[in-house]
Amino acid sequence: MPTVLRDHGFKFYFFSHEPNEPPHVHVDKGGASAKFWLEPIALVKNMGYTATELRQIHRLAEEPRNTKPCFLKNGMNTTGSDERVKGVKLTADTLAVTLMDSRVISVPLVWYPRLLKATPAQRARWRICAAGYGIHWPAVDEHLSTEGMLRGAPAPKSKTAVAA
Repeated sequence: MPTVLRDHGFKFYFFSHEPNEPPHVHVDKGGASAKFWLEPIALVKNMGYTATELRQIHRLAEEPRNTKPCFLKNGMNTTGSDERVKGVKLTADTLAVTLMDSRVISVPLVWYPRLLKATPAQRARWRICAAGYGIHWPAVDEHLSTEGMLRGAPAPKSKTAVAA
């Protein structure tokens, strides 16, 4: 969880994977915590701050030196995550997918039996599909989505494997 600002004892930070929410920061001090949307700056959740402290946090977030450019400079991607495929790397036992937002999903190859059984040459021939959100290996007819990988979803068991 990258810290983007420390001011007056407040720590402003964000979690690197909260894809279904607008750009926001979390603010902690002592045992209190709050969450603020960035566009426009607005309180979403308060856990323990007084009204005076919340006004102070809001003022700090609105200061020109502390607004969106500061958060961007310090690593906050206010345009949200980009879960499209940038690259794929396979080892004998791991599949690692680099996303456009620079995150890397690494999963055990055993989750995908078709890829596990494929030859190195077959594994090397992949292409991006599904508008950038999927990967296809034509030689083994395997399709994976970044959404499924982020959820930690292995390939479903085949009907023949269930019957056996």
